[in-house]
Amino acid sequence: MRELLFRIANRFPWIVRLATRITWLRRLISDIYINLQSYSTNPRPRPFSMASPYTTWQSLYDRSFTGRHLPEVQGEQNLPDIEKVVNLWHRRDNREIPSLQSSLLFSFFAQWFTDSFLRTNLLDRRKNTSNHEIDLCQIYGLNEEITNRLRLKQEGKLKYQLIDGEIFPPYLFNVEQTTTDNWVFASEEFEQLHPRYTLEFIFQNVPEERLKRMFAVGLEHGNSAIGYTILNTIMLREHNRICDILKDAYPAWDDERLFQTTRNIMIVLLIKIVLQDYIGHFSSLNFTIEPTPGMAEKQRWYRTNWISLEFNLLYRWHSMVPEKFSVGNESFSLDEFRNNTPLVVKHNIGPMITAATKQRAGRIGLYNTPSFFFDPMPIGNDKRSIMERTVEMGRQAKLRSFNDYREAFSMSRLSSFEELTSNPELQQELRTLYNNRIDDLEWHVGIFAEDHDEGFILGRLMTRMVGYDAFTHALTNPLMSIYVHNEHTFSQHGLKIIEKTNAFEDIIKRNVRNSDQVLASFETPA
Repeated sequence: MRELLFRIANRFPWIVRLATRITWLRRLISDIYINLQSYSTNPRPRPFSMASPYTTWQSLYDRSFTGRHLPEVQGEQNLPDIEKVVNLWHRRDNREIPSLQSSLLFSFFAQWFTDSFLRTNLLDRRKNTSNHEIDLCQIYGLNEEITNRLRLKQEGKLKYQLIDGEIFPPYLFNVEQTTTDNWVFASEEFEQLHPRYTLEFIFQNVPEERLKRMFAVGLEHGNSAIGYTILNTIMLREHNRICDILKDAYPAWDDERLFQTTRNIMIVLLIKIVLQDYIGHFSSLNFTIEPTPGMAEKQRWYRTNWISLEFNLLYRWHSMVPEKFSVGNESFSLDEFRNNTPLVVKHNIGPMITAATKQRAGRIGLYNTPSFFFDPMPIGNDKRSIMERTVEMGRQAKLRSFNDYREAFSMSRLSSFEELTSNPELQQELRTLYNNRIDDLEWHVGIFAEDHDEGFILGRLMTRMVGYDAFTHALTNPLMSIYVHNEHTFSQHGLKIIEKTNAFEDIIKRNVRNSDQVLASFETPA
């Protein structure tokens, strides 16, 4: 179906333009496409989770255990040496394979967006610390206690600071007193914002001048990449901007109502961006996804969200990370644009977003992950690299084969490695590792090895699985319900803001200086 749509869109672009302009037709096509993705596998609830290898009451209700799509494989798995498998992701000769169309801004957004709900418990990797919802916890935090520590408690706004007249999140630490060995938090509230052990892990080896200027944000890793800093700052500015609009429109509203209504609006803005901008980027159909109001609630897949291990692992898009990030005439290495909020302040949000739009991200797939992800990354006594831990997570969970997952998502099983990839070198390497048996191919290897169809940035199975989880995740959000999505929830002015926002660019342009000079797109300019 998706290949047919792409061929039609390529050959007859006027049909896509016409369908996009006609509301009923756009919604009809959107509904069909969403249901094709959402019914591609069995809907939730699933009989299995990481709580147990068989169905138990705990595996059906306890969402602190990560879910899973398929039961674990039975018996011993004859799997190749993990070091040889991990090496499949390594960039050959440190040469980056660029994406055909994805900008670095798309990479930033993908990481910032998915890390808010794909949250592995560091102490027990069967578990998660997720709310399982799109809730903008990046700026609001995972619970109301954190939210209250981040609120200004005036006019519905979040705490902020002005740097050269521009709004940024407040500093987490006292800049003058904090050193690497002596953390002095900016306030008692911020000291209680996140567990100390998680911050110590995240901030290890961060230079002191950067450490002093970490921002107080909703998630503990919200400073770990400049993409996080850019996106958190934009969303903070948009929240406070909407508060001003609502305060002027409804002068009788108190701080609490201003905050709660603004948060509702902000979450739906993010969902709308995900549906119309982010998911739309997975192919170049240039078609706006807009489901019919109330459509989701009529479907069998309209069930409580539960993040799965497979969804967590397939989003390990480390290959999108560039070796260098260029801003103006300066170029920064991976170490320089990690944990570096001062870099964003120095160059400012608008120029950074323009630079990220102009630069292509890496191609998602094997043979294209930077060496950083293969270096030891200690977590307690575990000295393995990020990539080793990633592959090992799938093996410990005894995930079923690539072909088993294709079948589970309504796709035909492959009979050879030649059907999987057109790359002769990769074909031979996979044949050697998996004894020339495509049925033995591990799922996690297969989804990154699979060829991309023309116009798509992912392989077929990964696209299917991303689409399934994305649609059934976003459209089951309570704020998208036909009974909730109304003027009482968002206000009349709030509904207008939602209606006028169709792309991430809209939010960015409202919150940067010299907006007419800022480029903001998930695709690099032609």
